[in-house]
Amino acid sequence: MCGIGLVVTALSSSCAEGQDSPFVPTFPCVSTDLSDTSHVHNAIASSKFDLKLQRRLCQRGPDHYQQVTHCVTSESNGDSVATGFAIAMHSAVLHLRGDKITSQPVVDSDDNVLCWNGEVFGIDGGDENEERRLMQDSDTTLLSEKLQIAGLELTEMAMENVESSDPVVTVLRSVRGPFAVTWLHEKTKRVYFAHDRFGRRSLLYRRWGGDNGVDIVANLAGTEVTSTSFSESDLTRFVLSNVAIGENDGDLSKYQELPASGVYVLDLAACQSNTEGKPSYRMEFHPYSPIVPTPTVPTETSDYVLDRFGARLPCPELIAQQDAETLQSSACALLLALSNAVGVRVRSIPSTSTIDGMSSVRVAVLFSGGLDSVVLAALSHFHAPKSEPIDLLTVCFDETSGFASPDRRAAELAHAELCSLFPDRQWNLVKINVSRTELSSTQHEVLALMAPCDTHMDFNIGAAFWFLSRGQGELKKSKTTDNATLEELNAFLNPQRADLRELETEVAALGLFDQTTNDTLCPVYRCGRKRKSGCVLGVCKSCCFKIQRAVDKIIPRDIGEGVDQREAQGCRAKLVSMGFQSESHIDLLLNLLETKREEKDPIVGTIALQNRCCRVHRIKQDQVNQLSNSAPTSAVNGKSTSSYEYQTSTRVVLVGIGADEQLAGYGRHRTTLINGGEAALRAELQMDLGRIWKRNLGRDDRCIAAHGREARFPFLDEHVVSTIATFPVSSLCDAELPRGVGDKRALRLVARTLGLRSCAGLAKRAIQFGSRIAKVSNNGSNRQTQGMNKFSSVE
Repeated sequence: MCGIGLVVTALSSSCAEGQDSPFVPTFPCVSTDLSDTSHVHNAIASSKFDLKLQRRLCQRGPDHYQQVTHCVTSESNGDSVATGFAIAMHSAVLHLRGDKITSQPVVDSDDNVLCWNGEVFGIDGGDENEERRLMQDSDTTLLSEKLQIAGLELTEMAMENVESSDPVVTVLRSVRGPFAVTWLHEKTKRVYFAHDRFGRRSLLYRRWGGDNGVDIVANLAGTEVTSTSFSESDLTRFVLSNVAIGENDGDLSKYQELPASGVYVLDLAACQSNTEGKPSYRMEFHPYSPIVPTPTVPTETSDYVLDRFGARLPCPELIAQQDAETLQSSACALLLALSNAVGVRVRSIPSTSTIDGMSSVRVAVLFSGGLDSVVLAALSHFHAPKSEPIDLLTVCFDETSGFASPDRRAAELAHAELCSLFPDRQWNLVKINVSRTELSSTQHEVLALMAPCDTHMDFNIGAAFWFLSRGQGELKKSKTTDNATLEELNAFLNPQRADLRELETEVAALGLFDQTTNDTLCPVYRCGRKRKSGCVLGVCKSCCFKIQRAVDKIIPRDIGEGVDQREAQGCRAKLVSMGFQSESHIDLLLNLLETKREEKDPIVGTIALQNRCCRVHRIKQDQVNQLSNSAPTSAVNGKSTSSYEYQTSTRVVLVGIGADEQLAGYGRHRTTLINGGEAALRAELQMDLGRIWKRNLGRDDRCIAAHGREARFPFLDEHVVSTIATFPVSSLCDAELPRGVGDKRALRLVARTLGLRSCAGLAKRAIQFGSRIAKVSNNGSNRQTQGMNKFSSVE
């Protein structure tokens, strides 16, 4: 990964001394190598802008920094003022591919210049030799070679044919993987810039010049292959950078994320204008073609499937549902495609030296304990050498609870489960605890990185990723010890979430209440409160507790305990008065609960009999806090734990972004399916994926990369996306099933196939709520996080 920047300045523009604007070089071509560790000294003159750009880029790429400058001049037609543009190209390198650092910008033998911030994980139409090189050598070198060949083809083409079939654009379109790129073709004076179709690498732009306020970049985005002309005065300066650069918030807000819908070309070879004889220039836009849905066909045996790396993965089992075969097929294809995506992202990381005979950490997972991150962690096990630890980074901002937020509790349980499933692996749970004071002290840095994003939600999510990527926390490392169970940690969370989801579905099937009432309101007679999604009984909190207490009087908590028949009869009458359709419906509920109690897991059978909780309804929060205080010292699944301060050394973090947008993980997806049907859900999922570059990825990449770490997104791998696009809606969402069961169905089956029970029944929880940063930064109110409310301050 790298930090890249491009500064194009009209030679006719002036820059006042000390002005916070790009420096205008007055020389034809200079390369400046700043690979010393300070990254401070520059052999050429620099403005404050250039120094700020250098500092920000070197945060992303601490291993090497360099800049290359060019000047493109035009005929002056007798004028004393030179016309044309100065081009400065900046790169800072984070070494992640090959045996040695590839210096950037890369200047090839034809004087073409490449700034590459990305990972080539594959090339459309590539051969086995290229695939092998990509796993072992520098992808930057391979891409530079391909672009140089394309540049030679471009030179020989008639310019009228270039706009419709540009060979350089063809190369960039063929890249599979995240990237932001700028490439200068010396012969034609064409500057290409783009980021990948999902915007997995941030690329911001700002334009100076022009009095009409027209944004020529934004106007081209989303159109067919086209171009627009402009004069030198319309583009006095143009800046591309991974991070916004400015003196104040006003400067930062003037940057925009480059639309991730295609490749842009800045053609600086002047052509004569019809007006006043002044030269004119062009900007072109070449859109990406849509991803074609392509099914992934697994290589199966009777017991397992093989991915492209030969990893043996368990086959999803048939389940007793109407669409079992379809769901199994989708889950199998998803498991294979996702394993391939994780594999290429883990196996391509260069090996690191061992310390005291122990392998160092090459990969970490941003770990909420939720479905997406736990599945990625489990699949990483199949691709990282067993001797290498894997870091699981979990963040919490809830100081008042002793740092026991929902995500932290889920991460504790999922960590214990991974240790049990894969005992040969050292799983490092890194608990990153952030106090309100520390959050406030880093506020300015996070705001600068997330710009031009500026809402309260942007800050909450950006800050969470910034602290996760920093990777400083308390390490919980498991070691083999005496036999123990997960009982304490299971109680630490809401009991047996996955099984409770199943119980919720079975209770709903009983039809206890008259279903003609409003689905959003509690069905209890004359209640009128809003029902709580996820409640086992499908009612509001108050009525849930009333029903629990009534059932507790009818069925004894302990088998063999006596029942007061008169009191039990009164409770039955109370349930009927609350809206139970009949006495037989009460018997159905009681029989179901007693059956569950007699099965292998007694917690499920007694959940409605205990006043402690009904998964989403808790009576005493202090009981949970009491458990949280004892959790760190508990023995878990046969492993004792030790904790100490820790700093992760990994340079690559796996992130689960993209799963919800494709697999119908948001609550509104369920609503859309109910109200608009399958076509409406398909349209909304396509919209979510199409705007993910603007809503999520640019901000998240900037905040994660600021610590010299690279985010990799397996769910946004091109093959994973094309595979999911073939799934029927029933494999994504079933609105008749509750949250945590009916959403992301194929991925939940993948989790169960891998043996992951703790996360398989968890519903979507946004990071700002799961980590409790919203509670801290919003002063206890979540209203500020809604919509486009601008961020003010943590205080």
